[in-house]
Amino acid sequence: MSARSEAERAEFASVAYPGPQIFKNSLGLTDAAERVFTDVRITEGLPAKCAEPTYDGFKEIHRHLFQDLYSWAGTERKYTTGRGPVPFARPELITPWCEQQFKLFRTAGELKGLKPDAFAAKAAAIINEINAAHPFIEGNGRVQRIWLAGVAERAGYEFSIRPEDRDPWYFASRTGFELSDPAPMAALLLSRIQALDENDRSRNAERAAKFIALSRDEALASADASFKAAWINIDKVEAIARSAMPHDPTAQRAMVRKAHEQLADHLRAGASIIELTREQAWRNTLGKDKPECASTDEDCESDTMSSSR
Repeated sequence: MSARSEAERAEFASVAYPGPQIFKNSLGLTDAAERVFTDVRITEGLPAKCAEPTYDGFKEIHRHLFQDLYSWAGTERKYTTGRGPVPFARPELITPWCEQQFKLFRTAGELKGLKPDAFAAKAAAIINEINAAHPFIEGNGRVQRIWLAGVAERAGYEFSIRPEDRDPWYFASRTGFELSDPAPMAALLLSRIQALDENDRSRNAERAAKFIALSRDEALASADASFKAAWINIDKVEAIARSAMPHDPTAQRAMVRKAHEQLADHLRAGASIIELTREQAWRNTLGKDKPECASTDEDCESDTMSSSR
């Protein structure tokens, strides 16, 4: 057995329990209950970095979903694995392969402005290549679907996979990997994307433009609940930025501007905005949980007051 095989076997043993393939986790779970925790992370929303058209943004989705469970959340696997006799990308090839796919994605304009069939075909081709790399130990399909939903939203589509799509997704994924045939995945995606009609698209674009034009006070006084929630969230992002980077006002402004742009993108896609808790805002802004009493003195004081009631 090669030294490389020995090293990879040791790596696998360090992340998996003996027996059925259950991965070691911080909660000591020995069954498939981890989906409960990832579902909670999905419902609270994704950090802004997840929307970046980069491989780092893609990895951030994985880190966000699995942060409660795995120390390797958001990092690449370090051992060879595969489907049946066909191996996925070797560990040392994962980064360059995925970086190349995201470069192609950016070159393709992030798939914006495409007709539904063209969008589905190009998205399927990219997903099949990312799947061939299979960068993560676990959760590759979930991250692919969440990433696709974000890509579709920013391209003016709604994308939704249903429970009954589990087998078709696996079939399309397997066919794309084993036969290099993206057609089944393209057909599945085409059946699950829905374009906003021109009237809806126009209304949503106008709504996003109005949100961008409004001042903070105007948005908070607006009858539009999403405008209010959005600016409340922006206020929280600004407070977090000041706390996390007190000596870097340029970075603070960039963080706030990025949050503002992301919220406008959501409105442009027809989404509603809800108010985040301070903990969710901290997590979504910085990609990690808020350390105890890590913000301003005022925040720490209010935490103490609320806990004493």
